[in-house]
Amino acid sequence: MVWITAAVASLLATQVYGAPGSIMGGLLHSGGPSLESRMEKAAYNMIERRQNTSTSLNLTQWDADTIAACKATLSTLATASNPSGMAVCYNVVQLDTNEGAFMTDLRLFEVSAPSGAWEGIPLEQMQGGIQFNGATASQINGQKVAARDTEHSYLSKRQSDGPILHRTYMIVGKINADQMIPPMTIQKIEPLIMPSFTLTAKDSTGQTIATNVSTNEAAFVNGIFSKEVVLSTFNMASLAVQNVTAELKAGRVAFVLPGVNLLIFPVGLVVTSFWTLVGVSAYAYGTYERYNYRETYRRRKAMAGSKSYATRI
Repeated sequence: MVWITAAVASLLATQVYGAPGSIMGGLLHSGGPSLESRMEKAAYNMIERRQNTSTSLNLTQWDADTIAACKATLSTLATASNPSGMAVCYNVVQLDTNEGAFMTDLRLFEVSAPSGAWEGIPLEQMQGGIQFNGATASQINGQKVAARDTEHSYLSKRQSDGPILHRTYMIVGKINADQMIPPMTIQKIEPLIMPSFTLTAKDSTGQTIATNVSTNEAAFVNGIFSKEVVLSTFNMASLAVQNVTAELKAGRVAFVLPGVNLLIFPVGLVVTSFWTLVGVSAYAYGTYERYNYRETYRRRKAMAGSKSYATRI
């Protein structure tokens, strides 16, 4: 894991596309200052040297496995969840839970035709933004990595009904120090290194448009977390309901009619009862006072000799 920390430190120190917690860059074109280009090359060479000196990371095998897994997952989508027609496949290549250093692989696929304001926008005019909530990251230019890891380009893409890979990005980063609070479990690390991905472009009228591309549609299909199951709160609740239902059908637990027991302290019931009591008491006191006033009024009229207000029998 030392090489990951070294790559992170070198990239962050020179601020290659550097910005705490976020990365911005062109999706389908390369370029930039010569210093950035040299740092991109240096970072890639570090990865390449690691590949040659250790069998822990084989980039060729990784690329093949990742493409297959991403396409298998994204092929189940009938259409993209955003109007750009794009989808993201996100995987973690390496992770050091002690130092918080990580390397991730983000791939941009076309899964359906663009719609709405995105129709007719050339892919090279789209800009992508990646943001991490709990980590600082730097990007190895997608053009550089794609040129070495994939032979696919938009102009030479094969005719296929499945997802079309357009760009591969390798990202190195480090979890923020204030987030490194033991124990660093899977459930705690996963949201820290899960990015949000945004596409921006200019439409035919020159107006800037933007759309969020979900990173949950094909996440952790290869590499770190691909074998572990990370459940959301909703999924954990659903699984608990399924387990209880299975136990009930097997006769191992007794059926409890819902809604007949108070399982939590009834704060709402106490507050509502209090204000109900205050309201009823105020209404009863007012009614009692009106009754006394009416009786007093009748007695005064009776004493004055008015037959209309004689005392009731």
